[in-house]
Amino acid sequence: MKNPQPMPGVSRHRPPGIPNPTCPVFLEARDVLDKALHLHRAVRRLRRSTQRCFTCPERRECPTIRFLAGGIDSAIQELCREWGLVSD
Repeated sequence: MKNPQPMPGVSRHRPPGIPNPTCPVFLEARDVLDKALHLHRAVRRLRRSTQRCFTCPERRECPTIRFLAGGIDSAIQELCREWGLVSD
């Protein structure tokens, strides 16, 4: 079988900086970025929801908010340590 000839003016190689769309790292990174967008939106909605806490009589001592805030903070710190974004 003959090697197919490229169309005139079309290179078989990608220019530098253009990722390989079949690269598993690229595919996973794109998936993470998509999920990060959803996470960002979810955190923004959570922040808006907590604004309702200003009218709650238990606002200052709310165990639910403290528990959730602690869990979210721990998850963010763990990600930062994993990716070397903070020094220990």
